[in-house]
Amino acid sequence: MEMASIDYFECENCGFRWKDQGPLLFCLNEDGEIEEYILIRTAYDLDKDSSISGDIVETYCVNCDKKIKMYLISFIKKPYDEEEAIALIEKFANENKISNTILKPFIKSSDLKDDCYIVDLSRNFHTSKRYHCPICNSEIPKYILSKNSCPKCGGEIKVVDGMCLDKL
Repeated sequence: MEMASIDYFECENCGFRWKDQGPLLFCLNEDGEIEEYILIRTAYDLDKDSSISGDIVETYCVNCDKKIKMYLISFIKKPYDEEEAIALIEKFANENKISNTILKPFIKSSDLKDDCYIVDLSRNFHTSKRYHCPICNSEIPKYILSKNSCPKCGGEIKVVDGMCLDKL
């Protein structure tokens, strides 16, 4: 099992900063919102009664200089089918019906701001499918990882801060 952690990276060349946290998940909560959470022991089974749940992947559009958040739906229960689930999560994301209550103790308030959303079924995510920015339609990477080069300038990304949440 992957340990929950939050790491902050910075490019040594251009100063680009990135927060990598996870594993991040979401579910549809009782209040009709997208509930985002990081997988720590206290969050196990949070999605057990949810009709829609899945993974969150955060990436970046160089062209727009914006963070992109992908909601990758893994589980859909009645009364929703695939199309309805995608449309509902897309609607809630665009209306900012997002609860970060569970994440707030662990992350900086400035990290809670999100700019654009992509909603997809997670089984499509592991194919060779390409993702495009919902604003400018430029191709975007699926992941930004510490082992990757800087998405802005190609420089080296180094860890500057972080914590392992499972040890708290």
